[in-house]
Amino acid sequence: MRKSKPISILLSALSLLLFTHCSSDDNIEEQKQPTTETKDSWVIYNSTAGWGGNIYSFSELPQGELSLADKKPFYQIAYSAGGKAFGENIYRLGGAASSEEGFSKLTADNAGNISSKGFIATQNNGFEPNYLVVSDTEGYYWDGSRGMLKIQTFNPGTMQRTGEIDLSSLAQTIDPAVLEPGETAYQAAGQLILIKRDDKLYLDLQIGKKGSNWQIKPVIKEVAVAIYNLTSKKVENVTKYPNATNLGLFTDHVLWSIDEVTKDIYMVAASDMKAQESAYSSKILRIKNGQNTFDTSFEIDIKNYVHPAEFNRIFAHNNKIYTTIPSSAASYYSGGHGVGYRNDIWFWNEIDVQTKKAVKLDIPVDNFYNYQNPFLYKNRIYFMSNNKADNFSGLSSYDPVSKNTKVEFKLKGSGRLMGVNVISKK
Repeated sequence: MRKSKPISILLSALSLLLFTHCSSDDNIEEQKQPTTETKDSWVIYNSTAGWGGNIYSFSELPQGELSLADKKPFYQIAYSAGGKAFGENIYRLGGAASSEEGFSKLTADNAGNISSKGFIATQNNGFEPNYLVVSDTEGYYWDGSRGMLKIQTFNPGTMQRTGEIDLSSLAQTIDPAVLEPGETAYQAAGQLILIKRDDKLYLDLQIGKKGSNWQIKPVIKEVAVAIYNLTSKKVENVTKYPNATNLGLFTDHVLWSIDEVTKDIYMVAASDMKAQESAYSSKILRIKNGQNTFDTSFEIDIKNYVHPAEFNRIFAHNNKIYTTIPSSAASYYSGGHGVGYRNDIWFWNEIDVQTKKAVKLDIPVDNFYNYQNPFLYKNRIYFMSNNKADNFSGLSSYDPVSKNTKVEFKLKGSGRLMGVNVISKK
């Protein structure tokens, strides 16, 4: 009996040693497991004649002077405004041909070949679609032909429509007496602003009149955003902001941004770009994190910098707004439709949301042929510029901490830079 205890202790120790050794081997095996590395590709859009051009893929960010003249392969498109990157895919308005109404999904392989992975067609009823990709399986889009007060749902993986959200409860009665000759009543939800934060959709609500101008004249000079709760499947609220009109600009050029640090939503009220009335000047507005109403204590007014003009780009990051401010008054209708507006006058600025102070960044001036907003990649913010003064078409980056700026690349003999996306390939 006395010997049994030491033997049992010895056996226990041996078992522990074997277990520890096995566990150690398991850890080694786990460490030896191959890790899946993500390879980022840089996708560049240019325009060579009018608004048409090509899309090119690079295995890394190009540096210095960049000629696309002999760069192959490429993907030709009739309208070369940039797209929106999500994972290893790009989503962009329209198809390869100008006749293709809707939005498409593209990807690039490791050899740089760009190919179509799907297309959702919308009827040509005079209104471009608006779309939002949330995940590989969740997406939303506005198609006026299916209902001006409806949002369609789709699967970005398969690029198939999956259903719709009926927002007809937002409809209002427009008195025919307010309509002038040639005007028709107009109502739409989500045509220009389509955002998801938490379990809610934030949608611009337009109640107004459509005439000869491309912008809608609101019946009441205010902007409105409807908040739809995806869990309860009900409209949770409609928030309004006075003395501002026309949220957004074009569907392929969104004028909203979520600050990924604070989760606050910022959006631009472009206002009437023809009348440019001082009382309803262009403003940047905010809906704070966790809120479903406009922040009435906050606005950034273009009149504090220059007027008449509008905010026409926006990117929010860490309580800073990045946008272009013109060096002089600007009108979209000056010198023809959008002609004078595209002079070398648009300078990139950083605006502090607390102080409202704007600081001009050391980035080449832009002429607004490129609509794409800035974007964040690995702690640097990237900006696109085109101008005639320096014959510049290129990409610059900015470190918001060190304030360092750098020209990454400049196109040489390759037309205008129309967009840059980063996609991640495994």
